[in-house]
Amino acid sequence: MMHVLVPIHDISDVECAAKHVIERYRDQRVVLFLVNVQLPISRFVTRFVSRHQLDEFHRESGMQVLQPLIDKLDEAGISHQERILVGHKAETIAQFAREHYCDLIMVPKHQGVLESLGLGSIGSQLRQLIGAEGRCEVSEVY
Repeated sequence: MMHVLVPIHDISDVECAAKHVIERYRDQRVVLFLVNVQLPISRFVTRFVSRHQLDEFHRESGMQVLQPLIDKLDEAGISHQERILVGHKAETIAQFAREHYCDLIMVPKHQGVLESLGLGSIGSQLRQLIGAEGRCEVSEVY
């Protein structure tokens, strides 16, 4: 069975991601991971809050982004698993893909902040990080 990873960075990704995922996987059995990566909070701030509060903050922030997509996939009858991760986006997504034996990572093809700064799209960063392993395809589709 194919393992597909769909990282959702912000709410603007939801409509296009939902459209592509539903069109592609409505009639296929697939293990679908929906992932939101939250950036780490600075150490200065974390000194004043408990680990539990920090985890809850990341979970709530991530679920605000993922919930609209979860609702659309539930409505379409497409099963999925959702994860909220903390770290730097490309590195965290690549690590998750390796650990969960993903065959495909679907990422947005629109220009993001990193690309406009000359740092490359999330797709190009993932291709570099995954590199010659060749096990996981990165597809810029939504």
